[in-house]
Amino acid sequence: MAVGKTDIGMFDPKKGWGTHAQIRLTHSSLLTIDSDLNFIGDLAESYTVSEDALTWTFPLRDDVKFSNGELVTAEDVKFTYEMLKEDGIKFDLSFVESIEALPEDNTVIIRLLEPRSTFVSQLTEIGIVPEAHYDDSYSQNPIGSGPYQVVQYDDGQQIIMEYNPYWYGKEPQFKKLTLLLLEEDAALAAAKAGQADIVYVPPTFAEQKVNGMQLLAFESIDSRGIMLPTVPSGGKGRTNDKEVDAGNDVTSDLAIRQALNIGLDRQMLLDVALDGYGQKAYCLCDGLPWFNEETVIEDGDIEAAKKILSDGGWVDTDRDGIVEKNGLKAEFDMYFSSSDQLRSDLSLAVADQATEFGIKINLIGATWDEIYLKGKTGAVAWGGGRHHPHQLYTMNSSEVIDTGYNNMSNYKNPKVDEYLKKALNAVTQEEANKYWKLAQWDGETGFSGIGDAPIVWLLRVDHLYLANEKLNLGKQPIHSHGHEWALFGNITEWTWGN
Repeated sequence: MAVGKTDIGMFDPKKGWGTHAQIRLTHSSLLTIDSDLNFIGDLAESYTVSEDALTWTFPLRDDVKFSNGELVTAEDVKFTYEMLKEDGIKFDLSFVESIEALPEDNTVIIRLLEPRSTFVSQLTEIGIVPEAHYDDSYSQNPIGSGPYQVVQYDDGQQIIMEYNPYWYGKEPQFKKLTLLLLEEDAALAAAKAGQADIVYVPPTFAEQKVNGMQLLAFESIDSRGIMLPTVPSGGKGRTNDKEVDAGNDVTSDLAIRQALNIGLDRQMLLDVALDGYGQKAYCLCDGLPWFNEETVIEDGDIEAAKKILSDGGWVDTDRDGIVEKNGLKAEFDMYFSSSDQLRSDLSLAVADQATEFGIKINLIGATWDEIYLKGKTGAVAWGGGRHHPHQLYTMNSSEVIDTGYNNMSNYKNPKVDEYLKKALNAVTQEEANKYWKLAQWDGETGFSGIGDAPIVWLLRVDHLYLANEKLNLGKQPIHSHGHEWALFGNITEWTWGN
C-alpha cells in the first residue's frame, strides 16, 4: 500500500500517534468510532458519565493483550493518560483532574476539573502503551494491542506490519501489511509497476488507467481552505514551540478576507482543481450536527466582492488590475505543500480567480516545516476535518494561539471565545452544538466566512484510491481529514476476492 506519509507520530502517542486517526492498526483506545460514527467501547467494555459530566468510568475488557502477550491493565491506561497530560504537547489533557486505576475491578475512573464535551473524541485517539516497556526509544520497538504489530520500520521508506496473534477482535484476512512511504507520483508509478495493491491518488491522477485496478472514491469531511493572518505585520509568535514572525498588512483587513469568501467560485474550484470529486464547503464541519447552515452563501459573486473591497477603501487607482489602499497593494504570499498535488492545483485556481476582483496572490510551494515557520506571515492552503468539533476550537480560539500550530491566523474575537468555551464546557452534545453554531455565526459576528473569516473554507474533498480489483474494503465510514489513515478503521473487514 502507498497512501502517503503513514508514520506521523512514529507509533508513539507522545509524538502525535493518534492525532491523525491512525492508531487503529497498532493500538487500542478506550473508545472507538463505528462505521455509523457512533462512539462505542474498544478497550473499555462500556462507559458511563456522571450527571455533572465530571466523572467518566470505564470498566475494561479482561481479554486484551499487548503484542508481547502481556495483559493490558488499568494501570497501563492510567500511565498513558498521565504521561500525555504531563507532556501536554500533542494531547491537551489539562482539564483532567485525576486518573484512577482500580486493578481489582479492572476499571479506570477519570475525573475532570470542568466538563469537556470533546473529551469523548480524545478517548478514541489516545493509544494505550505498556507502562513496563515505554521509554524514549518506544518508536523503535512499539508494543500495542491493535490487530497488527510493527515488525520493521525504515524511516522514510516503509513500514511492515504483521498480524498480532494476541488480537482480541475479529481476525483480519491479511496477515501482513507493507506501507510504502512514497510521494504521489512515486505511488502511482508503483501501482503501474504492479508493486502496490492500493495507492492514494489526487484528483489530477484520477483518470489514470492501471490494469487490474479500480478507482475508489470515498466521501470525507476533509475540508480545504485558505488560512489568513488576521493581525498586521511586525509581530512575533510561536509555532510548534519555535519563535516566528507573525502578521500581514493585507490579509489582516477584514474586507480582503470577506471578498475572498464571497468572490471565489467554489463550484468552479471543485470542477477545476478536484475534477468534481468533492463538495463545496463553507466551514470545517459542513453537514455535521454542529454546522451552522446560515453560513452558506451564494458565492462566485465578483461584483459583491468588488463592492466589499471598495467599501473597505480598496480601489484600483493606478488601473493595473490590483486594488490598493493607502498605497498598499492587495497582494500577499500564499504557501502550499509542494508535495501535495491537490493543494497545488487548488492554490493555482484560487490565485487565478482572485485576480478577477483585484487581489493578487503569490504562490509559494514549500515543505510543512517551512510553512510552519512562515505561515503566520502569509496565507496557507489549510485543511482539517474530524468526526468531532474540537478543531473548531483549536483553529479559532485565542486561548490556543502560539501552541503547536493552533490558530495560525492569530484570530481573536471575545464573543467567539465565549461561545467556544461554552461549547467545550457543555454537559450535553446538544448544548455543545448550539454554541459551536453560534461561534460560527450568531447573526452579528462569528468565525465563519460571513463573519471574521480567519479561514475561508472552500471544498470538501473526496478521498480517491486506485485499488486492486480483488480488494474489498468493506463499509467505509465517511472519512476524516487525512487520506493516509482514513481507510484503516475497518481493516478487519477487508477481504480479497476472486
